[in-house]
Amino acid sequence: MAWDDSATPKVARQVLVDRLLAGYLPSDSHGISLVDHTVVGNVLYTVLEHPHGYTFIRQHLMQAPQHGDPTRWDYHIRDEGTADIPIQCPEKLLAQSTAPGELAAQWRADTRAARDDQAARKRKIKKLKRSERLAAIDGSEVVFLRAFTASVFIGRAPDDAEDDEYEYLWEDIDLQASPLPED
Repeated sequence: MAWDDSATPKVARQVLVDRLLAGYLPSDSHGISLVDHTVVGNVLYTVLEHPHGYTFIRQHLMQAPQHGDPTRWDYHIRDEGTADIPIQCPEKLLAQSTAPGELAAQWRADTRAARDDQAARKRKIKKLKRSERLAAIDGSEVVFLRAFTASVFIGRAPDDAEDDEYEYLWEDIDLQASPLPED
């Protein structure tokens, strides 16, 4: 991974974004030109035009260091079609990509499918009612009490007292099998 200096994590991310985008100036970019960009979380997505005429998406995965010097951010560059890359790229940028090859096309399709799945999960979560039973992926059941954050909800085990409340991760729930039917 490449390293970049920064002042504070919040400021540093924008400084890093600015420096990365400045790297696509015609004199520095080997004929690759910047078409569009956006930042989602700590990922800078860019649409770049290749000298051969097609456009492709490049991702700059940015991370503040967890240990050591807090004034240094690291980043890693991956192009679309690379395995194990984030799939939150906005549709606006996906629509601009004309990158050839099966891997790039599959990545764009997977990104769109993941976004559709995430939207369906959110719709299903919004429809959940208090006291509905949910199926956990480990085979257990959880009684839903209320949503808490995008990744956590409040619930309890079916045998717990009514006033017991615990945090559960949405990722541990099989929403396709939930809510479970009443006994």
